[in-house]
Amino acid sequence: MNARFSLPCWALAGLVTVPAAAQVMNPMAIPPALAQDTFDLVVDEHIVNFYPGVSTNTYGASASYLGPTLVLQQGDTARIRVHNQLAQLTSMHWHGMRVPGWADGGPPREVLPGETWFVEFPVNNPAATFWYHPHPDGLTAEQAHMGVAGAIVVRDSAEAALELPRTYGVDDLPVVVQDRRFAPNGNFVLGPYGDSVLVNGTPHAYVECPAQVVRLRLLNGSNARVYRFGFEDGRTFHVIAGDGGLLSAPVPTDRLPLSNGERAEVLVDLTGMEGDSLLLMSFGSELPLTVPGANNPIWESSALNGMDFPVLRIRVTAPTADPVTAIPASLVAVDPPDEADAIRTRTKELAGMGMVGMGMFTINGLMFDPDVVNDTMLLGTTEVWEIVNNSNMAHPMHLHGGSFFVLDRNGAPPDPWEEGPKDVVLVDAGATVRIIMRFDDLTDGWPFMYHCHNLMHEDNMMMLQYIVVDPNTGLAVVEDPRALLFPVPTAGAVHYICPFAPEALRITDAAGRTVHAEGPLPDRGALHLSLPPGPYTAVFSTDRQRATARLLVQ
Repeated sequence: MNARFSLPCWALAGLVTVPAAAQVMNPMAIPPALAQDTFDLVVDEHIVNFYPGVSTNTYGASASYLGPTLVLQQGDTARIRVHNQLAQLTSMHWHGMRVPGWADGGPPREVLPGETWFVEFPVNNPAATFWYHPHPDGLTAEQAHMGVAGAIVVRDSAEAALELPRTYGVDDLPVVVQDRRFAPNGNFVLGPYGDSVLVNGTPHAYVECPAQVVRLRLLNGSNARVYRFGFEDGRTFHVIAGDGGLLSAPVPTDRLPLSNGERAEVLVDLTGMEGDSLLLMSFGSELPLTVPGANNPIWESSALNGMDFPVLRIRVTAPTADPVTAIPASLVAVDPPDEADAIRTRTKELAGMGMVGMGMFTINGLMFDPDVVNDTMLLGTTEVWEIVNNSNMAHPMHLHGGSFFVLDRNGAPPDPWEEGPKDVVLVDAGATVRIIMRFDDLTDGWPFMYHCHNLMHEDNMMMLQYIVVDPNTGLAVVEDPRALLFPVPTAGAVHYICPFAPEALRITDAAGRTVHAEGPLPDRGALHLSLPPGPYTAVFSTDRQRATARLLVQ
């Protein structure tokens, strides 16, 4: 079947004037797949011609736009050097990866201009598609919008035993979908919506795939737009994995919604289609008015809002020598936490009003404050979070620190493709979604974030933070009469939270010698220390109270 669709000229109307030659199809860029001991990601500035004769300033991660695909093996150790060659601070978050707090790359981790952050962490996740992107406070949307992002593919023995496509760039393809708007000078316009679709940084993209079962690793890398994927001819495809891992069995469907930061791996059977083509679409006309990407008149406008538009054309070529020609009947065992094991349920209420510019929103009436830890989890425990959206807009909610499972939406089971491990869940306006998560990694002074992954909302402070502590080791627990210091380790300023206003603070080194003293102090604030590297103990006190915390200077 030959699907025919041409992108109308309004794609960049009123902004960049696109020459007729720009309307031709372009081969989809496929980032290199790197499998090595140590990865180097150089974050710097570039100029890219997305359209002929139009120069656009971009950022990239060891590339002019986006970055390489990092291939990791479960059980190995990932070693990555992030080199910041921008004129502003950055960071790098390993989105969806189960890492300790100090390796997470959230806002507390700042990589200053000219600096290099070397991080290594065990690869604990099962086989899945993850991604990396910057996460500096207030700059996440800008830097990701400029192009700093890339895919992470984790492999494991269970996935390797399945008859699945896995020849990277041939029948196993990363598909990073973004919308961008171009100013008259050719540069990106930062905002919630774009009028041009880029796939792996390619406008009007096509890709050649063999006439067999192929695997598309879909990632919504847009700032705000939600995509509703499907094929122009209405064919069935199979979802085999979500954010955090494989499902128990392939799920047949003809539509797949993905919100910002969500991933899905799908199988498309192209057997017998050599010489033909088909068109991957986003069916924006089917989105509810509460979902970004719908044609809601009170939100910022875009020529794509509420429209059905093409994403990627697949041109079918001859099959490979050893093709996968069948959809497997089953995949892997999926073992979500038992709700009966949850020690508590926390309610997270989303509130606010979205209008032009996407609005301002809160979580439990709060906005991000780097000096405030909003929640404390106990290591090895399981919790249920009930996310209640009382705002007028859908929000893709993301938790750092691992994967969760969706229990229900408004009391009903989730869609079958959402039954695996996830780290982003779209909560529509007026909806209540319950998730369950086990907290198995210490923050150790570096809080994990939870936030809306609509990057315009995140940078407008729709983000809070939590810590995971081990109550058996004496690490700080905010609910107990102990103090909290973070980040740990630190190279300079450190924030503290004390359960009382201390009259004195005394910091001692490993030999018990006092190396710093001051007071009185408020119950929370920042300490500007100049200490040599090493472990320290901080003691906050009054004549009746005493609270201690660990400090590690690097």
